Amino acid sequence: MAEEDPGTIPIDIVGDVVCPYCFMGLRLVNAVVTSVPGLAVDIRWFPYQIDQDIPAGGMDRQEYLVKKFGADKVEETLAKMASAAEEFGLALALDRIQRQPNTLDAHRLIRMAYGTGLQPQIAERLFQAFFLQGQDIGDRGVLLGIAAKARMDVGAVEAIFNAGQDVEPLIQELAAIRGAGVDEVPRFTFAGKQDIVGLQPADTFADALFNSIEEG
Repeated sequence: MAEEDPGTIPIDIVGDVVCPYCFMGLRLVNAVVTSVPGLAVDIRWFPYQIDQDIPAGGMDRQEYLVKKFGADKVEETLAKMASAAEEFGLALALDRIQRQPNTLDAHRLIRMAYGTGLQPQIAERLFQAFFLQGQDIGDRGVLLGIAAKARMDVGAVEAIFNAGQDVEPLIQELAAIRGAGVDEVPRFTFAGKQDIVGLQPADTFADALFNSIEEG
């Protein structure tokens, strides 16, 4: 008798696109999912801003790092990030980043992609643009370029950006996520049941995925 098809497994990720561990976590989830041939998943991204008070136009990256980590800890912190990323085959271009962006517009772009099947791809492209290419993902031109590469309707994306009607609902969602007690990212939920907080070993993700399949 054939095993029952588990159907599509929803995987919810709460994170910020300037969080290197969220980037690594997305890569890890994708690796675990692809290790199960034929498994259908729906990866859904939920927004979180690590630093809500960054100005809309962003701020100088070095100034940001010194303010966040302390001048004597910046080099050590960046080295730790780079070393962790190497385990995922990621060569972070941290020295190329000139601006620390406010990520509200980036999250708006991710939200626009929901329902198109492009949301995980947009999140991945945002991570790559920031961490691998040093681009300012708070810049509308950069965001429209990312939308174009993903074959989104750039005219529609630009119109939504300009109209701004999606901003208040997104701000409310950000507040609701924090209000629900989320204070650390990345956060992963498999099939609404199996929660993982932070970047954990691959086996932990695999166990959560397989448990969600069995319980489904």
